[in-house]
Amino acid sequence: MKDLRFSRSFRVPLIFGIFSVLWILFSDKLAFAMAPTLERAGLYSMVKGLIYVTLATTLIFLLLRKDETHKDLLMNEIAAVQRSFNLLFEDNPQAMWIYDNNSFAIMAVNQAACKVYGYSSDEFRKLRITDLRREEDIPAMLKIISDYKDELRQSGPWEHLKKDGESLFVKVISHPLRSVGLDSTLVSVIDLTEHQKTLDELDTAMQERDDFESFGYTASHDLKAPIRAIIGYSDILAKEYHKQLDSDGNKFVDQIHQAGLTMNEMLDDMLVLTGINRQPLEYERVNFTEIVHETMNTLKLQDPERELEFTVNPEMTLIADKGVTRLIVQNLLQNAWKYTKKTANPHIEVGSLENDEGEIIYFVRDNGLGFDQASAELIFEPFTRAHTNGAYEGMGIGLSIVRRAVEHHGGRVWVEAEPEKGACFYFTLQQRVTTANN
Repeated sequence: MKDLRFSRSFRVPLIFGIFSVLWILFSDKLAFAMAPTLERAGLYSMVKGLIYVTLATTLIFLLLRKDETHKDLLMNEIAAVQRSFNLLFEDNPQAMWIYDNNSFAIMAVNQAACKVYGYSSDEFRKLRITDLRREEDIPAMLKIISDYKDELRQSGPWEHLKKDGESLFVKVISHPLRSVGLDSTLVSVIDLTEHQKTLDELDTAMQERDDFESFGYTASHDLKAPIRAIIGYSDILAKEYHKQLDSDGNKFVDQIHQAGLTMNEMLDDMLVLTGINRQPLEYERVNFTEIVHETMNTLKLQDPERELEFTVNPEMTLIADKGVTRLIVQNLLQNAWKYTKKTANPHIEVGSLENDEGEIIYFVRDNGLGFDQASAELIFEPFTRAHTNGAYEGMGIGLSIVRRAVEHHGGRVWVEAEPEKGACFYFTLQQRVTTANN
């Protein structure tokens, strides 16, 4: 810029000087050569002077006009740079500032930063970047600045301090500005406060869930012994003391025994539900089709006379945790078996399909009782059932086990249903399905 100003300052007199010297050297010789007499030479000299004034004036006008044009272009360039600066810095919605690399003093700040930190522009420019940090964080900040002086760097999350002393969690992106003749650094700040609050709340919720599951697992385990005692003693009363008891007494003993069995079943389910996340996944090649057939054979042993059409896709194989996979299949097939027992021509189908993203989705479909789709989310909650008429056994915890097991395996589960037309449960395990020969 300095060289440019220098050349423009001397260009006009330099060109004018060269023009004048050339005119003096050649115009007189030309005039005397053309004039036949002294009188005519004087006339030519006067005309030469007029021509010189005219040409010199025209030349100066053209040079000055060109210089003004350059000046206008330069001013337009400066205005464009200013507009770009305002757009990229002053009016940027991201909090930004520029600080001096030697003193760490803040040289410039945009309105977004003032709004986030609570300072006015004048107040902000009186700060050093160390004033925005907690004292214990300053050594780590200085080390990062020292290690990455000439590079774009990202760091954080950091805890910054606002004017009112409130903490602000941010990610800092900075870049040196030495290329424009400034020994300074441009800083852009991303506010992570809400994100950090969400993470903290999630951590708290996860800890509370873990504590609840740990309590549930321990309580369910510890209650097994007294429940077994109730079942055992009620069984002894029913077998050895039924003659000493009247009909009401025997009825009460039977109710106690059945209640104990129900409670024992509920505790077993609770132990399964709360114990799923306690076990690490062990991946292996799992024959999904084989697990389905084994589960259905077990269900058929409970009611050998029952007629039911059952179909399953052959040779479904995946890489997964075998125990978790079996748990999912058992509970979904038990659910389908239960809610098709009063259906004419019952049918249960198990298979898989691939969606547009290449994800393998497994399904268990039945044509049983079904339910209103509005209950599709509620039925996965513990001890919640779509049907409460007492005609179907169960604690209402099987589908909760399915969801917990699927999510533990990194998948998702959902259902589509219609009253009196059945239900279809879908789930993924985010695993690659292979063929039996691969």
